[in-house]
Formats: sequence, structure tokens, C-alpha cells
Amino acid sequence: MKNITGIVLLALIVSSCSLFQKPSMTQEQIDAMVAENQALKSQSPANKDLEDQLALARMQVDEAMLKLAACEESANSRAHIIVGAFKIPANADQFSADMKSKGYDGKIISGPYNFRLVTASSHESIQAAINAIVDIRNNVIETAWIYIE
Repeated sequence: MKNITGIVLLALIVSSCSLFQKPSMTQEQIDAMVAENQALKSQSPANKDLEDQLALARMQVDEAMLKLAACEESANSRAHIIVGAFKIPANADQFSADMKSKGYDGKIISGPYNFRLVTASSHESIQAAINAIVDIRNNVIETAWIYIE
């Protein structure tokens, strides 16, 4: 009799235990969580690609900063603010004349890959060019850039 009472008592305890109850989530909620989990897993490779691109960009910035520092230390480099790059000499001449009429340098210098670069101004230091480029981007052309010779 003690054994039967013990078994009945054990059955009552086990049946009331929360570990043996059915989950309170519906099948739709479970399916939604599974779909969300799969979506997050599919985004993981894209996030890794973005992290790799960010690391590469940081390396390129570091490399550019080292080159910039080396140019600043070199006393013979000049920084030019370029407002146009042309392969056809007549186009460079015309743009140069337009720049001169607006009061800018308008000098044509030889650039890489046989481009003719039209300047808005030339500077002895890169810092001076950086200070001047803001005005040129606001008033002349927003794609102006610095060329270090």
C-alpha cells in the first residue's frame, strides 16, 4: 500500500511540474521565430563583407595619411587644387580661360596618364591647399581635388 501511495503521490507531483507542460507558444509564433532566426543567419555573411570593407577603408586611410605626412616633410612638393582634368588639349585650354576669367589661377599642368589638369590655385603646403579647397568647392565646382606634385 505504501508503494501505491508513493506512486500516486509521485504521479501528482510530476503531472503538476511545469517542465512537463505543453509550451505556451502557438505554432505560428514558433514558425515566426524560426523564420527570423534564418533571416538573421542569412545576414551574417553580408555583415562580414561590410566589416571587411571597413577594415580595407581604414587601411587605405592610414596609408594615405602616411603619404601625406611624407609629402609635408618634403620641401619640394607643391599642392594644386584641380578643378578639371582633360585628355583633349582644346577642352583644357577653354576651361583654363574660363577659370582665369573668374579670377582663379587657371594654370594647366601635366597629370598622370597624359591628362591636362586645370588648377584653381597652387600652394606650397598641403595644409594651405586643404584650407583653400573648401572655398573652391563651394564657389566653383564641388568635385575639386588636391593634386600633389
